[in-house]
Amino acid sequence: MKRFAPVILLVAVACNSSDGTGISPKGPPSDISTMNVGEVRVLNPADIPNGIDLPSGSSARDYVVIVGNTNQTIDAVANFVVKADRSPGGSSDLSASADLSSGLNRASQTINAATPRQQAFETRVRAFERQNLSLRSKSGTVGAMRFSLSRSVQTATVPAVGDVLNLDVPDGSSNDLCANYFQTQAVVASVSRRAILAVDTLDGPPTLLFPQTVLDSITREFDNNTFVTDSSYFGNPTDVDGNGRVILLFTGEVNKLTPPSSTGGFVGGFFFAGDYYPKTGPSGQSCAESNNAEIMYLLSPDPTGKYGNVRSASSVRQGTRGTIPHELEHMINAGNRFSNPAATAFEDNWLDESLAHIAEEAVGRVSRGFTDLQTLTMQDMLPAGNQAAADDFDAFFFENFARLSYWMARPDTSSGISSNSDANLSSSGADWAIGRYAADNYSNGDVRAFTRKLAAGPDNGIKNFTTVAGASLDTLMAGWLVSMYADHFGIPGLDAKYQYRSYNFRNIMPPVAGSVLSNGGVYPLDVTPVGSGSDNISTEVKSGSGDYFRLTVPANAGPKNVKILDPNGADVTYAGAHIYVLRVQ
Repeated sequence: MKRFAPVILLVAVACNSSDGTGISPKGPPSDISTMNVGEVRVLNPADIPNGIDLPSGSSARDYVVIVGNTNQTIDAVANFVVKADRSPGGSSDLSASADLSSGLNRASQTINAATPRQQAFETRVRAFERQNLSLRSKSGTVGAMRFSLSRSVQTATVPAVGDVLNLDVPDGSSNDLCANYFQTQAVVASVSRRAILAVDTLDGPPTLLFPQTVLDSITREFDNNTFVTDSSYFGNPTDVDGNGRVILLFTGEVNKLTPPSSTGGFVGGFFFAGDYYPKTGPSGQSCAESNNAEIMYLLSPDPTGKYGNVRSASSVRQGTRGTIPHELEHMINAGNRFSNPAATAFEDNWLDESLAHIAEEAVGRVSRGFTDLQTLTMQDMLPAGNQAAADDFDAFFFENFARLSYWMARPDTSSGISSNSDANLSSSGADWAIGRYAADNYSNGDVRAFTRKLAAGPDNGIKNFTTVAGASLDTLMAGWLVSMYADHFGIPGLDAKYQYRSYNFRNIMPPVAGSVLSNGGVYPLDVTPVGSGSDNISTEVKSGSGDYFRLTVPANAGPKNVKILDPNGADVTYAGAHIYVLRVQ
């Protein structure tokens, strides 16, 4: 395995300056005793050739050291050794919360997108698109030619309720989603200003699967909440079929993607960019399955278990509410690049997923009447005795927190900028969190303008992210990694950029972790206590993440020294190494 430099982030908890100015006395960067409470110090390996020094002092001091990796090579692993004795105690920061376990136990029974099966299937779809569908041809951009053609024809007639549509559904079990597909017919069951809801005729009459009131509630929520929110956050969807609407196809072909009585959740639905392409043409510039339409494929009610698992109308309705805004972001993002002559590739998986997860909670905020940057607590999102709020929490909020809890439990093993962000729950949680952090702190208060720029491209991945934020990856990672420890922890003197504006994670994450990780309801960030001595703690960290250590020094203790070394005992020298220190007490 190729090794890369770790970034070392030191977060210290310490006492304030004696003169009350909040300015530390000058000293060598390695002497962290000169830091004020709430101060963050950014160090490079060259700043600590002999390690991090903490001279003896009369006051107690507390620091968090984060070894980070900002290498821009995706999934690069940095191996390192912390030379210090472990201090007595557990490995997590113990920050208890109010008892909200009853509401969360209910939520944990109905979540879907935080499950491995949905993640794994989306990975296959996104990978196929990026490997087999080109945005360029020898004569120019595929999308530009396709849209030029579509604009030359008249707007398509909008179907009426009861009309039958001939549609193709990608075979999700196949390795070639363009070549292998199912031809089916679907009955239009509800039409609104922005949606055409159709039900596969093989599943049965629409009103035997969904009451008409539920069918209309789906298109109404799509119009009033999902479409207006996603288009405001990411831009308007394309309109390749000229009908001004998105087709929501409920089909048992999606149900088949979840084996009978299987664990790991279920596939709730998906969008496929092949539907933008012409059905015939050169390889990579056409897709035989294409419906030439904006369409998403969704789980269908299955009251008899025809497709292997019984699905009630109410469970499908609730279980796909978060899926729809998530997949609509993928549709908009892909459409932006398909129609843009300057785009040469679809967005990188991690940033596309980050925005899709933001879409879920953005629709949740609109549904509940919260503003874009309102600092939410668990009590705001899940008030006692409010069933509608509980349903919204399940559909739009809980899954992001659940995924994030997995990353917080092992931040050394996954990353927010990973190629596995749509396959690995912990990476998926991290990519949402870093995207949300950047929107909170680098949008100048206009989250929607920020996310629209990200979704518009034409740049991809880290270049897109850093260009829109106007900050380097080093700067963004430093702020995010510190904020995941410091957010709403009440640290005096802490710069606002080291906290989230949209959520109080110290309030939210303990009960979520109690439900998802069964960790007793404490703040789930894994922080390893260290002292000073001869222990060698060998670990690693992926690019785009960090490993947390806590150095607590009692009053009148002797001097301490902590070294961050490469596996051979030499100073760390790999690319992207930084050390961030936050003083907490």
